Amino acid sequence: MSSVEDYMNARMVMRDSKASVLELAKVMVEWSVSSVAITDEENNKKVVGILTERDIVKSIAKGVPPDDITAGSLMSSSILSIRKDQPIEEAALLMIRNKVRHLLVEDPSSRNGVIGIITTTDLAKYLQKRMKHTAAAAHRDDEKEQQQQQQSSSSSSSSSEQILLSEAWELYF
Repeated sequence: MSSVEDYMNARMVMRDSKASVLELAKVMVEWSVSSVAITDEENNKKVVGILTERDIVKSIAKGVPPDDITAGSLMSSSILSIRKDQPIEEAALLMIRNKVRHLLVEDPSSRNGVIGIITTTDLAKYLQKRMKHTAAAAHRDDEKEQQQQQQSSSSSSSSSEQILLSEAWELYF
């Protein structure tokens, strides 16, 4: 079973809450990321929020100049996180239930706690790998009819899980 750690991105961009949104937009383009973890300089660079591309677009659509607003005033401060050892499916369900596209990844043994981020893009990579694996398994089953009867309950369970994930994926995205 795959864990969050297997698919998370440890290359997480962090910036201070006093940074301008324009500066953060440039950082997102430079690093090819869709979010920035926002830290509090006064609190040992603790992650206090997350700023996403969507947050920036909504702000600009409201007519707020991006260089006049700070990350701290625009960020989402109710951030969700998941432990690195949790199953990847838990991350997907947490994102779907809370209608978010980014989760911070935590390691309780780490000094700062936050060690990375997992996004819908990472989940898509997982689903792609699962679908390839499921297709390969189905092909092997077709070639070995005797084993198909023995593996039918296992294959059925795997197919049910895949259907659940794909249905949830379609509903949310």
